[in-house]
Amino acid sequence: MYGFLSASASALSATSAVAIWSGEYRQSFPRLPARSSTDIIRAVTSRIGTENPNPSAAAAGFDISRFNQAYDKVVIGNHFFEAPSYYQEQRIRYRRTMQHIAQLALPAGSKVLDVGGGQIALLCHEMFGHDGIVADVNRQYADAATNLGLRFVECDLLHDDLPDRDEFDLVALCEVVEHLTIPPYIVLERVKRWIKPGGILLITTPNLYRIRNTLRFLTGRRVFCPFFYPERGQPIGHPLEYYPEHLKWQLEKAGFKTKYIVRQQLVNVGASPAAKVARFLIAPLLLVPLWRDSMVAIAQRPVV
Repeated sequence: MYGFLSASASALSATSAVAIWSGEYRQSFPRLPARSSTDIIRAVTSRIGTENPNPSAAAAGFDISRFNQAYDKVVIGNHFFEAPSYYQEQRIRYRRTMQHIAQLALPAGSKVLDVGGGQIALLCHEMFGHDGIVADVNRQYADAATNLGLRFVECDLLHDDLPDRDEFDLVALCEVVEHLTIPPYIVLERVKRWIKPGGILLITTPNLYRIRNTLRFLTGRRVFCPFFYPERGQPIGHPLEYYPEHLKWQLEKAGFKTKYIVRQQLVNVGASPAAKVARFLIAPLLLVPLWRDSMVAIAQRPVV
């Protein structure tokens, strides 16, 4: 008798839960667009958006020698949070990121804000003559920018706003949004106010479905760091990563127009000898865009 009642109660609870989810509670959740067969095919290809980025074409017209000279001067010859060996290994990632910026064809003297390490602002200043500004959570490495003539401002995206309004032609958030512990659109709404109408936001961030994450999901290993709200300046790992449609939703919720989001293998290096071997072995799988490590997003603040 009691077993029957318990089973009935469980069934009723399950039915109620389904009804609640399918009814009013579901309406409170933001809904991504329904996925057509075209969307599903696109999920394993390289891009979404209204424009078709062509990294190969960008590479063909990109002055690699000029980039290397600039990189050696303002990055390798400088001092930042990471060890110098890190920046040697990551050279190709910065080069491929700068190729996306070169495709924007911003006029010399454009104002570029780099929120994070500052390497992008330094490279833009050295290569293209842009007016670079660096923002970071503390001033520990401020002289890496100021010694080369760039302005530095202290800014923690979770806690701070900048006084600048309609000021920048380009804002770069490279490897930043995956560290946010609030919905990115809240921060991006603030960032949009810093950008001129028609100006550009560049984001690079890990791809949720990269091979590293997929293997960890399959083997039950931890994928993300603990989710907590950090104190001002407190470091945090990756509490969440994104896939293209989700990042596009965050951008457009903040009022940006997505020009494109592309899955791209910006670099393929490992931090340890074992990781380097593993990276070498899995390299053929990276021909499948779904499993590539990174996403590059270019979005625009609407003119009107």
